[in-house]
Amino acid sequence: MTDDMQEIISDFVTEAEESLDRIDPLFVELETNGEDKEILNDIFRCVHTLKGAAGFLGFQQVVDVAHTSENILKKLREGDIALSKRVVDVILRSVDTLRVLIGHVKHGENAIENIAPLLAELDAALAEASGNAGNGGSRPPAAAGAVPKAVPSEAPKAPPAKTSPENVPGTPPAPGSSAVSPAPVAAAPAAPAVHEADKAAPERKDAVSNLRVDIGRIDKVMDLTGEVVLARNRLLNLIAAISAQYGDDPAVANVMETVSFLDLVTSDLQLSVMKMRMQALQKVFGKFPRVVRDLASAIGKEVDLKITGEETEVDRSVIEHIGDPLVHIIRNAIDHGLEPPEARKAKGKPERGVISIDASQKGNQIVIEISDDGKGIDLDRVKRKAVDRGLLSAEEAERMTEDAAINLIFQAGFSTMDVATELSGRGVGMDVVKTSVAKLSGFVEVRTRKDEGTTFRVNIPLTLAIIQALMVRTAGVQYAVPLSLIEEIVRVSPEEIDMAGGRRVFVLRERVLPYFELSELLGKGPPPKDAVRYAVVVAVGDSRFCLSVDKLLGEEEVVIKPLDGLETESSHTLGSTITGDGKVVLILDLASVSRSLTGTKRP
Repeated sequence: MTDDMQEIISDFVTEAEESLDRIDPLFVELETNGEDKEILNDIFRCVHTLKGAAGFLGFQQVVDVAHTSENILKKLREGDIALSKRVVDVILRSVDTLRVLIGHVKHGENAIENIAPLLAELDAALAEASGNAGNGGSRPPAAAGAVPKAVPSEAPKAPPAKTSPENVPGTPPAPGSSAVSPAPVAAAPAAPAVHEADKAAPERKDAVSNLRVDIGRIDKVMDLTGEVVLARNRLLNLIAAISAQYGDDPAVANVMETVSFLDLVTSDLQLSVMKMRMQALQKVFGKFPRVVRDLASAIGKEVDLKITGEETEVDRSVIEHIGDPLVHIIRNAIDHGLEPPEARKAKGKPERGVISIDASQKGNQIVIEISDDGKGIDLDRVKRKAVDRGLLSAEEAERMTEDAAINLIFQAGFSTMDVATELSGRGVGMDVVKTSVAKLSGFVEVRTRKDEGTTFRVNIPLTLAIIQALMVRTAGVQYAVPLSLIEEIVRVSPEEIDMAGGRRVFVLRERVLPYFELSELLGKGPPPKDAVRYAVVVAVGDSRFCLSVDKLLGEEEVVIKPLDGLETESSHTLGSTITGDGKVVLILDLASVSRSLTGTKRP
């Protein structure tokens, strides 16, 4: 396959995935708000465009599924049939199948799916909706495993032979074609007919101003930018030392001016590259209406989904990994949190439950809250299950704080359900949430109230590449502490440390804060007695505590480098960095530290 053809196919896959991601929430909106001509036109355009592009490239199975779905959509938008749950269900199943077929194309697989049952179901749904179930639909049933062809009367015309992938030397058979006798290649006409829906489509004035760039190239630029930042930091340290000794030398002054300009340009470069990697959370949130619809339908619950803040942007690396933990939280809210309609009615609640998703940026953190108005978490039941499973003793359960009891749901293998179902009860969901969010250098907080509902608050950094850090030293070792989670720093003398409930505390402006020695937390022993300490006040969500260190070394912009072979959770580290003076230091994971400090009540 030539490079040009590979680029065409890559563009097709990208646009096809974007179209399919757009269809799901549109259908849920259509089903919720009733028939809407504009929404139907939008869905029709997505499927029609996908069919035409697939036909041009010879992906016949994609053409067949899209074409048969398009037949139903055409009847819907023309008002010949009414919207029904059965019609929506079968078209959404066709969207799922299209995703599978596009996945084969994306990964260069020549796999052929058995789409005959789906095509038959689409035809049957159309016939039933048209009041013509005995007619058998628009085509006779296909044999199992066969590759049905598009209806000749409405299928796209064949393109000139020179554009067919089969005529490109070295091109493998297109997905959906026969290895012995390739299926005819369908394509959109050179001058396609203009549909009414297409006339309604707004003109894209910004098309020429956008450029698709392989994400690997952007990642490479980001890596190089990180190295430039490290070199800039090193230069700033060196020029500061030289200036202190030779400050009157004109040549040194010129070098200082040049380094200052380099510092400014590097900061601008870093900001520009980071913006290139930013994507709106809509890319993730757009899938949730379909998820909620399908899960609620599967277990007989009625759920409304409210989403705000989907325009909030985060780093691409966060977008790629935040979807799964959020789906687990939503699944948990529907299955565990929201009561069945009859139970809600008995409590004086509306029969339809509500799940709200809100995203916002707070400083260098992105906060995503998923709330439900269900029954809340039964903490007594959680404790009993933990005791039954041997996770803690009855005495420990009795002394356990509310936060510690809630955190039990994140234990691997923990579940409050006695019988596992298709949706939950196997004790893997919340454990996945905690692990996945921790890998993003984030943390999860849970707030719950009986019969009022539960809120999961997911806090993740805006970017995982470059952060502002406070350099500290404890027990002779230097560490970097993420600045975004530090509220303030206070100089503390030994006599200012008190004891309360068996723990050391520090009273700061009439607020009692837990006080911990960083050296002890990292297993390096206590500091010297009577030594003056610096208390770093850390805010992880709603938790506040003090980490005591020996010395403050100043702030620095650091590039996070992963550490292979080191368990970051148990070592309380995010990774490592190289400082301006060339030292390799560990970056502390304050969320991990906070989790380790959450425990039971002291006698």
